[in-house]
Amino acid sequence: MEKNGFTEELEKKDLKSGNLSLWNRVQETDPNYTKKANVKGNRITSISPQFQILNVTKEFGVYGVTWGLKDMSYDYTLVDSHGLIIYDATFFYPNGEFQINNSISLYVDNARTKVDDNFAKKLETDTLTKAISKLGFNADIFMGKFDDQRYLEDVKKKYAPKMTMNDNMFSKYLNALEEGNSKLPIEKAKKDYNFTEDQVSN
Repeated sequence: MEKNGFTEELEKKDLKSGNLSLWNRVQETDPNYTKKANVKGNRITSISPQFQILNVTKEFGVYGVTWGLKDMSYDYTLVDSHGLIIYDATFFYPNGEFQINNSISLYVDNARTKVDDNFAKKLETDTLTKAISKLGFNADIFMGKFDDQRYLEDVKKKYAPKMTMNDNMFSKYLNALEEGNSKLPIEKAKKDYNFTEDQVSN
């Protein structure tokens, strides 16, 4: 089979066996940055937008430089008939980009008497969430896993804040390390606890 530029690029980036590598890295959500919300009668799990931006920045770099939204435009033709504003943009990231559309009500009430002065901010934030979800970010929420109590308990346990090790416990671990006592697993202590500056300096 003759190779073309696309095939060569796949082999170079090892995408044939790694198509899900990004997805697998970013699909899991830290529940400490989520909250339950009621949107038009539907119970959903919402994510902190700033936390999402942090995670995407870890993967792609600085927002607006190597990833983000561009060529943004607003379409107001449905405001009079439906109270809706249509948003169109291009989401770009390293080695790719795609078109994304969204919409929002201009009003905060059904009677359309009160304009939502935050509509543009909400629309851009929601569009950004939709865009990065296509790449796998926070996929566990969008796939309904946060509705599974067992899954939710597992991620809560995984992301539970670490306790700071007290001096008494630290002395026991330190003595165990010096004596080569394997009954007190040092690596597990590092994983489960935070250490004070004085403890780290020791």
